Amino acid sequence: MNQETGMTEQALTRVALYTFAQHTNRRVAEFRWQPGQAVSLTILDPEWGALAQDFYDNGVPVGAERVPPEAGPDFMRALLQRFRMSYYKFVDESG
Repeated sequence: MNQETGMTEQALTRVALYTFAQHTNRRVAEFRWQPGQAVSLTILDPEWGALAQDFYDNGVPVGAERVPPEAGPDFMRALLQRFRMSYYKFVDESG
């Protein structure tokens, strides 16, 4: 087991969804995860946060599969894959 890898690879604990519609950079939802806990979702804008709710309810599409929020860190990583979306972007805010 390589402990060094675990130390250098930071866990994703917070991923935010932003919309760029209407020429604004607006935060519309936030996913949070901590080891030993379930992923949580906070919707900040019900209209523009619907995409985040869909991913939380149905999983994040990855190829022909969907990664559910129960997958914890895998779900958080799946949010950061490149999506072909004009008005949205997921951002790692784990800091």
